[in-house]
Amino acid sequence: YFFEALGENTLKTKDFIFLQHGITKDDLSSWLNQRKIDLFITGMQDEYDSIVGDFNRYKFTPKEVKLTGFPRWDALLKNNKINTKQILIMPTWREYIVGSYSKKLMKRRFNPKFYESEYFYRWGSFLHSKKLQELHEKYNYKIVFNPHPQIRPYLEGFDLPNYIITPSVEISMQKLFCESSLMITDYSSVAFEMAVLKKPVIYYQFDKNELFSRHIYTQGYFDYNKDGFGTVVLDIDNLLYELKMKLQNHSFKNNFLIPKANSLEKVTQVILSI
Repeated sequence: YFFEALGENTLKTKDFIFLQHGITKDDLSSWLNQRKIDLFITGMQDEYDSIVGDFNRYKFTPKEVKLTGFPRWDALLKNNKINTKQILIMPTWREYIVGSYSKKLMKRRFNPKFYESEYFYRWGSFLHSKKLQELHEKYNYKIVFNPHPQIRPYLEGFDLPNYIITPSVEISMQKLFCESSLMITDYSSVAFEMAVLKKPVIYYQFDKNELFSRHIYTQGYFDYNKDGFGTVVLDIDNLLYELKMKLQNHSFKNNFLIPKANSLEKVTQVILSI
């Protein structure tokens, strides 16, 4: 949206530093290869290798791409809280169920057919599940539903139970990560933020084949079953079972290793070296 708002030629005479909002785990080459990027910041080794390694689809080289970690991780680690009792539910979006983008409005149009989608049905069924409410009451965990910004225009239609919290858009994402002990998502790169904090993730992936054939990206190097930070489930029964096991056993750790020390300093140095 940055490019659409300011125009494709805005950065032609400027150095463009691409400090991503999340780890690039999927194949975004068709989109990124169209851009003039002078410095491409990456956060983990596999991500870096997928962009500059042999036989990949990206045009970038080690000259532009640097492995430093993300500056925000320094603050994330500093502000982390343990022994919290909060479940953070953060599914990503689907381009094919939200409205088309309007350059005039600089946002996507509202699509009433969203409420006919499998996405709405699946997530709505989980959020309204009696078993989820029972887990909330039995283990005294807060339930926070914070979907992708492209899904927020449709929140009212979910008609969430009173015990489920929907945070204001002003609430810091880092605050949500730091104060949560477990995340439930689908394919979102926000899972890496929890990985940095050594907190587990449950992946609810009921539409994997459709997503990677119709969304804005295709599947990359990241294998959720092999590389992910928790269990992958395909249906609501297994999702509720995995959640119950996590709460029952108080199992809130993962052993994922990710470069994170002094990321702010590292990024500053590579910027100054341009």
